[in-house]
Parts: sequence; structure tokens; C-alpha cells
Amino acid sequence: MAEERDVYVYLLPELAPPEQLRQAVAVVVDVLRATTSIVHALAAGCTAVLPCAEVDEARTLSGSLPAGRVLLAGERGGLPVPGFDLGNSPRRFTPRACRGLSVVLTTTNGTRALVRCASAARTLVAAFVNYSAVCEQLRHETRPVCIVCAGTEGDVTLEDTLLAGALVDFLYDLGGVRLNDGARLAWDCFDTHGCCLQGALELSQGGRNLKGLGFEEDIQAAAKVDEFALVPELRPGPLRVEVGAVGIAKSYWTK
Repeated sequence: MAEERDVYVYLLPELAPPEQLRQAVAVVVDVLRATTSIVHALAAGCTAVLPCAEVDEARTLSGSLPAGRVLLAGERGGLPVPGFDLGNSPRRFTPRACRGLSVVLTTTNGTRALVRCASAARTLVAAFVNYSAVCEQLRHETRPVCIVCAGTEGDVTLEDTLLAGALVDFLYDLGGVRLNDGARLAWDCFDTHGCCLQGALELSQGGRNLKGLGFEEDIQAAAKVDEFALVPELRPGPLRVEVGAVGIAKSYWTK
């Protein structure tokens, strides 16, 4: 009998043990909106996304890069940071805006989760828009999987839990997995809400926040399953997200 593979879901970044991450493939999830925006930016032709936890850190990093070759993007409280080139709306990361450029990105939750997972053996960036491409990478992995949800300012979020559950659903169907309780909770969430994805995103606190700020189109963009066939991957030295893999064998979405 083949040895079982551990699949963990951590509903907030601070719940993910660093020593466990070092042995695992981490999958960072921030559906509304950082990981969705990162996929959009790389699909639009940006060369790399450089995640920063703090606004001042992002400004300093941007200023150290060649002029005209970098975009400064991010949000606080859901709104674009004053003086930045872009906010955190996926639909704003177009080829015209960012092809051939590096994007320095700081967000309230998602980039912090990426930094938290920098010590993992491998770190992938997941959203609904690249769901099957991420599944394709996990299908070939033998290491433990740690799915890390960004949450919202320390609170668990429905939209991140839902995507984590969709990934658990895929991994369980492969067989030979051992789930932690976070993975089972996320899986139950997917079973309940996965059939009405956009409605679930609108129902979530993150979705309600975006609607209140006038970003309804960002929710629609985040709900487009398998729009892209690329998987962003976190690289060290300097910390950056680049296209790690492209292509899928098929769609693994089951709802």
C-alpha cells in the first residue's frame, strides 16, 4: 500500500507552522483579490510580481528598481494606496498596463500570506481563475500539501475556504491522502457553496466589502474558473512570483 500524503488547510496564515511548511508544497489562496490579481498580471505579460508586506517596503523596493520598468500596486482597506500606479483589481492588470514590467505588490492580506510561505519547499499561487492548472501541479507532487488561506485582517474568509475546499476535493479524489480538520472544514464548505460560486463570493464578507467600495466587477473576475492555464510560483532571492508552469490536461472543476 502506498504511503498516505498529508493535506493540510490553514484558514489563516499564522496557523501554518513554519517547520511544516519547510517540508511541504504550500498553496497560497487570497481569492478577493491578491492571488487572482497575480494570475492576471502574469497572464498579461508582467515579468514578475514582487510581494511586500508593508506599504513603505513596497515604495522602497519600487524606488530601487530601474525607472520605467516597474509598476507599484496594492491596497489598504480595499482601496488603492495613494501614489501607487494600480490598486488590487484583477481587471486592471492588462497587457497594456504591465507587459514586460515588474509589479511590486502590497495588499492587506495576500502578500503577507506569501511572505509567510517563503520558507516552504515550493510555493504556488492559487485562485479560481487558475484552479485546474494548480491541480495539475499538485497531481504530480509527492510532498505534503499545505493550503494557506490569507483571510481578512485576522478573520477566516468564506471565499478562501471555498477554494481550499475545492483543492481538497481534487486531492481526495486522487486517493491516498490524510486530511487535517481544517481540510475537512474547507471540503464541507466547497460541498455546500461550490455549486453557486459567484453567489458565494458575493455573500462573503470580502465580497460585501468590495461591493460597498464599488468593485463588483472584481468579484465577477475572481469567479471565472479556469480562465488561465498558468501557475505562479514564489521564487527566492529576491522574493518574487513568476510563471512556474503553463498548461492543463483537463478541467478538474466538478461543480
